[in-house]
Amino acid sequence: MAGVLYDPDNVVTGNAVLMLTPWVLGAVKPIVDDETPLFTPGDAAWADWVSAGATNEGFKANIDVSTTQITIEEQSTPVDERQESKTLGLEAELAEDTLETVKYAWGGSAIVVTAAASGVMGSKKMVLSDDVQYWTYILETRNLYGLARRTYVPKASLIGSGETSFRRAADKRMYPVRLNTLCRPSDIQIVELTAPALP
Repeated sequence: MAGVLYDPDNVVTGNAVLMLTPWVLGAVKPIVDDETPLFTPGDAAWADWVSAGATNEGFKANIDVSTTQITIEEQSTPVDERQESKTLGLEAELAEDTLETVKYAWGGSAIVVTAAASGVMGSKKMVLSDDVQYWTYILETRNLYGLARRTYVPKASLIGSGETSFRRAADKRMYPVRLNTLCRPSDIQIVELTAPALP
């Protein structure tokens, strides 16, 4: 048999990191500098971004495409197929029990922090919002070259997508969330680094 049918080195495992920054009308947050090989906490390039934190079983990305088939009376099979909609969804069960996690899952407003003082307990306070929360996000993972692959979505809604169980010892508290794209498919960028920069 001529040639090689597959390359086992192209099979890659590993989790991903979700980085978020609030979406602001009229302000496009660009994708992080492609020369940053992988997300590094404290790196200046990520100064305006926050991590969604730990998850239960990682992230699940799915493409939801709706199409219409064009048919004619004279033919039993469609003559064409056209795309009506395309949405990139990202789902996860967030596993860190922080108020920030609750904000993502339950649709909270800004968190107000009060420092402890004499006779005053330190606190963080948040109220739930009637408005859908919009975010810009980057899903980053390590590719087969050991470098970064980044999926950049300039605008997405972030909503809760399930229940949180409060149990004595059966399992950790988990906060299911779903991100849905709210931008043109052509605005979504996937950047893959293939080699380090030359000296």
